[in-house]
Amino acid sequence: MYIPKNFEVQDLPRQVEIIRIYPLGTLFTASPPSKGLLNIWSNDPVGRPDSELCVTHVPFCFVPGAEGSCGKLVAHLAVQNQQIEHLENRSKCLVVFQSVDLYISPSWYPLKKNTHERVPTWDFAAVHVYGTPKIIRGDKEWLINLLNLLTGQEESKRPEGEQYEQKWKVSNAPESYIHGKLKGIVGLEITHIESKFKFDQDFAQVDVEGVIDNLEKEVGGKKGKEMAKFVKGCCPKRM
Repeated sequence: MYIPKNFEVQDLPRQVEIIRIYPLGTLFTASPPSKGLLNIWSNDPVGRPDSELCVTHVPFCFVPGAEGSCGKLVAHLAVQNQQIEHLENRSKCLVVFQSVDLYISPSWYPLKKNTHERVPTWDFAAVHVYGTPKIIRGDKEWLINLLNLLTGQEESKRPEGEQYEQKWKVSNAPESYIHGKLKGIVGLEITHIESKFKFDQDFAQVDVEGVIDNLEKEVGGKKGKEMAKFVKGCCPKRM
């Protein structure tokens, strides 16, 4: 991933926070295309390369590692998913997580009025987790633990109170029902993290404050407030 120095974040807790808040990752695996006549392309009727690229969108949990270890991602896939074969036969894979994202108007930068030397940009955070995948088959204890981790992570985000439905636990469902569901999934583990947080870190404080003000005032709502929170957290005080 291209990461300008201003936007690089190596702080593991901040990387993990993105994964926790936005757990739906995009899982990529790839292998070289099959070569056809004259080693160019296979005989594809529409002229596309015969690439072996697979993508799955799947929710993940981050599991902290022992001291000195960055930890790992865990998830589950349906046993019918053809990407499982890729994961078992390829040494590398990549999972991409992305935060809320927004277009940032040059009009939001107060210093633009002085020189008009501003252009639009896009603010976002992205976390890449890559490494050697491991598929877990038939380990009921591992899979049950995964389901507890994933549902616990997401149910904890739900509000509490008499006006809301009770939070769900795996143990709420009949044991025989859950064990039947386990036959349809396999587990997945992946390690190593790299991240990019692009939230106007390369602008003067007055412009940063202009962006925050307009995110809260013009964009508003949950998305505007979320983005403003990221900008506040990423931009040091400077003039």
